[in-house]
Amino acid sequence: MKKLIVLILVLCMVATFSACGSNNSTPSNTPENNQPESKAPDSEKPSGVSLEWMGANLNGVAGAVGGGWYSTFAAFTDLIQEKEPLIAIRVAPGSGIGNSATIGSGTFDIGWVYPPMCQLAYEGEAPYEESYPGINIIATGLSPQVIEVVARDNVDVVDIDDIFNNKKGIRWLTPNKGSTTPALFFDIMLNYYDVTEDDIKSWGGGTTYTPYSDWSQLVQDGHVDVMFNQGSMPFSTTQELAAFTDLKLLSMPEDLIDYMVNNYALSRYTISAGTYSFQDSDVKTLQMSSGLGCSAELDNDTVYRILEIIETNVDEFKEISPSFKDFDIATAWQNTGSVPLHPGAEQFYKDHGYMN
Repeated sequence: MKKLIVLILVLCMVATFSACGSNNSTPSNTPENNQPESKAPDSEKPSGVSLEWMGANLNGVAGAVGGGWYSTFAAFTDLIQEKEPLIAIRVAPGSGIGNSATIGSGTFDIGWVYPPMCQLAYEGEAPYEESYPGINIIATGLSPQVIEVVARDNVDVVDIDDIFNNKKGIRWLTPNKGSTTPALFFDIMLNYYDVTEDDIKSWGGGTTYTPYSDWSQLVQDGHVDVMFNQGSMPFSTTQELAAFTDLKLLSMPEDLIDYMVNNYALSRYTISAGTYSFQDSDVKTLQMSSGLGCSAELDNDTVYRILEIIETNVDEFKEISPSFKDFDIATAWQNTGSVPLHPGAEQFYKDHGYMN
């Protein structure tokens, strides 16, 4: 009996020592023990983007389905998502006037904009019925749109000053009012000269607002003297009209150009001699380039990362549209008017030496 008890005690001691020894053994090579840390090393993070950034799901707004703005924005989102899988952008249709309001109200996070429209929305001026302080700008200088004033060659006008200072009875033609930017800038020009449509009528002239598709017939029928339009140079409608009508371009006076540049985020532009077959001298005017706008609520890291992608892949970015060919990220922070650059964009431009 005693031998049995001793044997049991010995076995218990052996078991105890074995258990203690197992606490010092090397951990088994399990998958759990071989998992890498989820946090990426600093070297894998984009410069300027915080380690805590987890990406973004964005609602984007472009132009009408099937139009240039819609297709180019879709291509832009493809580029961003290819280079940065942590960013996803859904695309919805919009418009050149409407986007500034829908982004500024927070309905959308990002989209194509016209900086002058952003300024009017930001300040609550016509055509906007309220202010949208939530609109910010990421980049400007994309597709240049030139304001062009073209007259029939037999009309007795020298330049725009000549028309308004001498109260000439000119029959004006411009695109639809209320939905197009040329009509808006035409109204701004009238305000600058302190002239109304009734004044123009009293001088023997008039104003017609109609789509470009109607212009050819109106000009052929002799109902138009001067056309106020906006587009890429050379403007296709002007080329079409020049095929059957003698035309001339009218320069804008320096004081009008200064006023539009200082108050409406436009920039100077010269239509070089020879742009049209009928043009033998340079013509001074204005241009408005499209840009990339965003909500002021969009986080800084996402904006910074988008600009990094554009900078690093600028050749691919320019291939999105021929109108992007002159885009320069070094100056893309300029010509925003009173509209703030997004803080993330401002930080990017300063970090990369483009902005003081």
